[in-house]
Amino acid sequence: MAKWNQKLYLYKVYDSSGNFLTTWNDVVNEPTFSQSINYGNGEMTVELARTTKDFGETDDVAYNNEVKVYCFDRDTGSTGILVYDGYIAKYNPIVDGHQEKIEVILWTYAAEMARTIHETAAESTTINYAAQNPKDILEDIIDKYQATLTRYGATSHVTYNAGSIDDPGTAVTYEFNIQTSLECLQKNLELSPVGWYWYLDADNLIQYHAKSVTAEHTFYIGNQVIYIQPEKRIEDMVNLVYFKGGDPGGGILYKKYERAASIAAYGLYSRKYIDERVTIEATADIMADRLLDAFESPEIRTHLRILDNNGMNSPNLGYDIESIHVGDTIKTIGYSKRNYTRWDSGQFDMDAWDYDITDVTATVMQIHKLTYHPGYLELEVTNRLPDVAKRIEDINRNLVASLTNDTPATPIT
Repeated sequence: MAKWNQKLYLYKVYDSSGNFLTTWNDVVNEPTFSQSINYGNGEMTVELARTTKDFGETDDVAYNNEVKVYCFDRDTGSTGILVYDGYIAKYNPIVDGHQEKIEVILWTYAAEMARTIHETAAESTTINYAAQNPKDILEDIIDKYQATLTRYGATSHVTYNAGSIDDPGTAVTYEFNIQTSLECLQKNLELSPVGWYWYLDADNLIQYHAKSVTAEHTFYIGNQVIYIQPEKRIEDMVNLVYFKGGDPGGGILYKKYERAASIAAYGLYSRKYIDERVTIEATADIMADRLLDAFESPEIRTHLRILDNNGMNSPNLGYDIESIHVGDTIKTIGYSKRNYTRWDSGQFDMDAWDYDITDVTATVMQIHKLTYHPGYLELEVTNRLPDVAKRIEDINRNLVASLTNDTPATPIT
């Protein structure tokens, strides 16, 4: 078990079938990776102190080998906690002067869903969900993803259980056609009520929940928070939506949605939303309302750095950063207009900090991205999810959806 001021990491390696191979004891860099809401962990680089002539290629350093990274500290005790699970996607033997090392790049299993087409046991790639709960749709997406990999002789990793997926209590109608499992998960999120999110955790469980209305973590500036940068922004707002769907039989579904109060307060921010697979007005209502509910008001975004509690010989300093996940809600205490924070009661031993700024962290915020380091956690929190990357993704996905609308249900083999 790690001592109170230590953090130790264990790297266990398995082959693509799940058979244990070895433990990496020659890792020379610290584990760091990002985690994003509505996805999961990003890639992680592991550096091994090995020569380029003999580094275990095709043995423990081989494509698709699984690497599990466990953290041991005073919070986890002797059992440790799994912080990352991914597969070897690439590796680079590096010679730098007289030094040699092997750089191994790990990808999360969310990437596996991005290369698996959603299809039935009969290999039909057109799947219709009529008046279905998004929870049931999500579970069926994962079930079919697992069955597809098994059918082609591959091992599936992503799964769910009774506690990892909640029920939004709504019903939607939608047809998927030649879409990947990951694309289906993202579309299912668009079909969900506002405030719902998903991510793939380190145990490869799909987590699908509603945003908590109360703070799940409370941080104090000077004790847990060692850096904070808030901002208010008006970009990416939406208060008028032109929704173009498909033809249900009596003409193209085309409807306009607006938020008059938002338009009066902030000006007009319109957006077109095109998805020709939506032919039922109730489904269009859910999708448009989700967009408007999330983006009709300005965004409050804050960047935080949260200190880990290991190495801090006090119960009031630092935080168990391994307990923090994307989608969690937080509140920051001690950052308000003319509020004096006692930095010298934390770790800094400095004078009172009297930076004058409006209290933008008084509200409960949601974590949409984190970057993990052994000694601290970088957080990006917001009162709503950022929209820039998702807009690009939606444009491409909706274009592909339009182009594949008339595709036969089952391909010819």
